[in-house]
Amino acid sequence: MLILGIDPGLHVTGYGLIEADHRGFIIRHAGFIKTRLKDGLPKRLTQIHRELSQIVERYKPEALVLEKLYAHYRHPVTASLLGHARGVICMLADEKQVPFFEYPATRVKKITTGKGHASKEQVQKMIEHSFGAAHASLGPVDTTDAVSLAVTHAFEIRQRRNLETKTARGPKENFHKT
Repeated sequence: MLILGIDPGLHVTGYGLIEADHRGFIIRHAGFIKTRLKDGLPKRLTQIHRELSQIVERYKPEALVLEKLYAHYRHPVTASLLGHARGVICMLADEKQVPFFEYPATRVKKITTGKGHASKEQVQKMIEHSFGAAHASLGPVDTTDAVSLAVTHAFEIRQRRNLETKTARGPKENFHKT
């Protein structure tokens, strides 16, 4: 399964496309989109949409994953700007008919590092370590955050399948010799 994780930002949007199967995960493509601060909001959002659209068209992911929006009351403008980038990405998922998923940041960090309140740098180190020397420098934390979102979705799918398999088998019967 191809899963595209996206860490949206108006200045830097990270993306990570992984292939997940029963053996594990491999990174197929990862990087970031950097917009110019001097460009207006519509132009920056158009750039994010255009570049992510090209990635979706080229790789045809089976899922698109974002972090659930969390807004700190002290930073309402940041949340609003992030909302613009998220909106463009949600629209892209609908346009390209790619199933859309989102997870809370604490869940992503817990799966990636074992700690729900890990720093972005800890997530980056764990992702780079997990994928080995070929991906020792994936770029900014936005890219490794995006990869960790894709990994989280793959993990969640695997967990659900394992649960469904156990449920389908039913409870173990107790056999007693008499």
